[in-house]
Amino acid sequence: MEYIKRRATAAPETTRNVTLRVTEIIESVRRSGEKAVRQFSRTLDGYTGDLRVSREVIASAEAALPPGVREALAQAAKNVSTFHSLQRSMLREEVVEVMEGVFAGIRFEPVSSAAIYVPGGRYPLPSTAVMGVVAAREAGVGRIVAMTPPSGPGGPHEIVLGALSMLDVEEVWSIGGAQAIAACAFGIEGMERVDVIAGPGNAYVTEAKRLLFGNVGIDGLAGPSEVTVVADDTARADLVAADLIAQSEHDTQARATLLCLDRDLALSVLPEVESLLGKLPDPGTARESWSCNGTVAFCSMEEAASYANSESPEHLVLAVKAPGEALPLFRSFGSAFLGPFTAQAFGDYVAGTNHILPTGGTARFAGGLWTGTFLRPQTFLETNISGARRLAELGSPISEAEGLPGHTLAMELRFGVDRS
Repeated sequence: MEYIKRRATAAPETTRNVTLRVTEIIESVRRSGEKAVRQFSRTLDGYTGDLRVSREVIASAEAALPPGVREALAQAAKNVSTFHSLQRSMLREEVVEVMEGVFAGIRFEPVSSAAIYVPGGRYPLPSTAVMGVVAAREAGVGRIVAMTPPSGPGGPHEIVLGALSMLDVEEVWSIGGAQAIAACAFGIEGMERVDVIAGPGNAYVTEAKRLLFGNVGIDGLAGPSEVTVVADDTARADLVAADLIAQSEHDTQARATLLCLDRDLALSVLPEVESLLGKLPDPGTARESWSCNGTVAFCSMEEAASYANSESPEHLVLAVKAPGEALPLFRSFGSAFLGPFTAQAFGDYVAGTNHILPTGGTARFAGGLWTGTFLRPQTFLETNISGARRLAELGSPISEAEGLPGHTLAMELRFGVDRS
């Protein structure tokens, strides 16, 4: 593998200061509930308004949505619903007779409640509301709560509230940061605790989810965005450059990697990136991210697959002649985008796949948000008398070897064995 451009910085790590601060926030919310949340909203966000957003404000935000945005969000919700409905249909109750008279089954039960964290900050993300809410709804979650930070003294971003209104989310809270995660985990006045929290956020949100896991379920730990593009000589340099920039503009810590099977293409992408950066109205974030964290390398397909499987990127773009044939080589990624017409940004917004994906190498053991995030696999067992007899004959020697005679008794009493 020949590196033409290497990233200059290592992947960010959670600092001890973040952990200490988040721990303080969590303990304050645990002890003082709503009072602590209001204090943090005032000191950290400059917000002193109502924590729960009224239905009137939510409806007004929807009415203010530009027609084009409304149409796009509606189609995005429809596409996400279609894809996630398919996922739910795959997880159906099944029963199998594992041996004569012994029936084992599995079912998938939705959690009762879920909170979707929708980032505000520099870039309000109504698309994240669509991804999280629709996935939870298709799973069958009864109570869906939205948490989104205030963007100033007026409360959350109007476009986020508008999207939540379109999605028929009635319980919306103007709370952000670690205090939002703690409020969901413990509950506060007027808000019952939830079973699962999903959605990306900043380092404080992510650390709060990490620390509170066990008190509440979480979807994963989100970090800066990542894309790995694998391209051969059939790829267009400008399209490759555009995919790299699309992820770089998320965050100065975002990581964009290009693995080229053609050296000339690798060299031609670099000026294309600079050219396209010049066309952005505010290229500062993307330029800094690409400069510090961008990687370009010339390599073989086998080397590209090995590198990508090691890195386990959030997004994998296969800009190659036969992407379907290449895909089996790649085993660790959040979501893949195949062929020259499939912009990674389509998955961010409207295509139907979920954009809440594993980052920081966690795709090697985790997947993105899906209906299964909100479902609990529950197994059940039923035996008849002949099945019970055979299971006891098999199980009793094991329980006795383990020194647990009560287990032996519980098995053998099922069919009247006299152990006196």
